[in-house]
Amino acid sequence: MRGSRGRGYLTRMGFRNIISNRTMSVASVLVLVSCLMLIGLVFLAAVNFNAMFRELSSHNVIRVFLVPGLSDYQREELGQRILRLDSVREVTYISSEEAYRRVMQNNADDFRLLEGADTNFLPPSFEVSPASLGDFDEAVTLLERFDPAIGSVRHFQSVAQQLGAVETAFMILGGAVVTVLLLVSLFIISSTVQTTMHSRQQEIKVMKSVGAAPAFIRWPFLVEGIALGLMGAAAALGVVFVVYLGLGSALEPLLGRLLHGFRPLPFGEQLPVILPMFVGLGVLTGGGGSMLSITRYLKEKVYEKSELDET
Repeated sequence: MRGSRGRGYLTRMGFRNIISNRTMSVASVLVLVSCLMLIGLVFLAAVNFNAMFRELSSHNVIRVFLVPGLSDYQREELGQRILRLDSVREVTYISSEEAYRRVMQNNADDFRLLEGADTNFLPPSFEVSPASLGDFDEAVTLLERFDPAIGSVRHFQSVAQQLGAVETAFMILGGAVVTVLLLVSLFIISSTVQTTMHSRQQEIKVMKSVGAAPAFIRWPFLVEGIALGLMGAAAALGVVFVVYLGLGSALEPLLGRLLHGFRPLPFGEQLPVILPMFVGLGVLTGGGGSMLSITRYLKEKVYEKSELDET
């Protein structure tokens, strides 16, 4: 019972530290909210960027135009042979009528003069989707010399390469931003707890003089750091939710036009990842900052005491 009562007293002491140092506590929570908010928005941006990248990649197909006069059997056999290539994921046949319908649908204002024209003037083709973006070059090379029944091959190879470069740069930049923000949060929480310790030096000295173990002294500061981390995580989650909905509503019309109806991913789908991530980062940052400060503080005081004893 003594141990549980003592731990309860120390826990209450940790919460009292937050109240007694409310200015620094509020500052710590606000900084942590800012950092976690940016981390959350970077994460959501990365998730949406990946979804957009997949959407763009799905449209970044290789167009294989066929020579006129192929029979249905020849066309189907050619499509099956292309599909068996290791660098190819999917092959879709586009008839002359379907190609005409797509042109009219996507460029209605520019192609009004074609209304009533023969729908067979466009050549039939295959839409070939590479197995991955890295297989794009290989698939293009193979298809360009694959079969005499292929009249020409059209592709946007440079676009695919640029998309890959943008994705890599975004991931590197996002990782760097998250790392910097975590370090800033850790420093702020550590500074807050250290300020609390300096204001309670006398109490810590009394606890040490009566033989209190280091774990006993650390506990209230650990509770304080974790509590600050959880408060920051809860507030940041609410801010990210509001900001994400606002940005999503503002950008949805533009993204829909540029990316064939693409919409930002629903926030609820990302909540199972964001919630534990925020809680974990809050506890890790708050608790880690507290332990870093109290451990360093106790070592400094022990070192100072040993120097005084030697003199």
